[in-house]
Amino acid sequence: MTKTQAQNSFFFAFWREFKIIRKTKPLIAAVFLYPLIIIFGMMYMFNAEVITKVPISVVDLDKTQASRALIQSVSGSPSVAVTMRNDNLSDAKSALLKGDIFGIVLIPNDFEKRMLGNLQPEVTGFSNLQYMALGNTLGVGYSQAFGTSLLNMQAERLSTQGVTAQLAMQELSPIATDMHPVFNPTLNYTYTLVNGIVPTLLQIVVMLSIAYTTVQDKYSALGVLGVLRMNNDSIFQFLVNKIAPYTLIFIMSLFTLDIGLITFFDLPFNGSLFLQILASFVFIVSASLCAIVFTLWLPQRSLNYGSVSIFASPAFGFTGLFYPRMSMDMFAQIWGSILPITWYIEARLDQTLRDAGLLTSLKSIIAMMIIGIVAYGLITLNITLLRKQEAKHA
Repeated sequence: MTKTQAQNSFFFAFWREFKIIRKTKPLIAAVFLYPLIIIFGMMYMFNAEVITKVPISVVDLDKTQASRALIQSVSGSPSVAVTMRNDNLSDAKSALLKGDIFGIVLIPNDFEKRMLGNLQPEVTGFSNLQYMALGNTLGVGYSQAFGTSLLNMQAERLSTQGVTAQLAMQELSPIATDMHPVFNPTLNYTYTLVNGIVPTLLQIVVMLSIAYTTVQDKYSALGVLGVLRMNNDSIFQFLVNKIAPYTLIFIMSLFTLDIGLITFFDLPFNGSLFLQILASFVFIVSASLCAIVFTLWLPQRSLNYGSVSIFASPAFGFTGLFYPRMSMDMFAQIWGSILPITWYIEARLDQTLRDAGLLTSLKSIIAMMIIGIVAYGLITLNITLLRKQEAKHA
């Protein structure tokens, strides 16, 4: 095959892109090394799966048998560890601010008196909500420990009055509750955090990798139009050959993530494998097209890389992984909605934890497709303007 014939073949630039990756150390690191570090690093950091034994302090101002029983109940909670005792709330707050503890339980000096007097005893729990998952864990631990302890103490008091244990429990707890965490039944943080954080980091790697290789074409002797001619002057062929090698590689990275979570962390897979693969493919393609938009439209290398980083990095705050998007202001909701990762995280959670229906998952995939189509249109417009500019100077 001659060089001209090779250039006229559809996948000539595809193999050219692989050669660029092989010869460029930054691309080798970004494409092969960084994803593995992200995947296995996150799995290692969250291998505990659930948060347990969060250190707290107890301030017992009552110092009675009832308060000691309450402290024992709190200590027995798997999510809480009483590692400190303080005589006053001020010392406990100082320890909280230093980071020695993450929560405080304050038992007032009339705790036993109010309980024996059939009044509503009051216990105050403090938790450091700077760490949202940790604070929520403490909240659940407090609630369970306080409720169980008070229920047992009041049932014991009724038993001394001649009421049977069964009747006492029925009187104290007339409504039976049966709570079921639907989307994360085991309360395993690996399922939600790793499943969201790793793809979010990969979006940044994907977009910077595509930006890097597109910048090399843009500022080379050939320029974007020269590379386009290698693709028979077809914008579609140019984009396919530019994105396809990275799409194949990064999809394998996401497969590695799925295999690790399912094999070693027992991640439930309740959805469709086809939809999972389709969502991964559309996610990488749409993120890549967004990166090319910033690279082609902005004039300087620093702006090319910086704009991609600025666009992708806020994903940690705007995707709804740590804070519900419906509670964000309009600016954050709009930014989150134009990030492919926002919809991809929804699709991943739909197929793994939520057992969502076909239409629910398709909504996320279609949203990513719309982002990709808009980006494709902006790329086409930029190349059209470059062609007109070239024709004027011809």
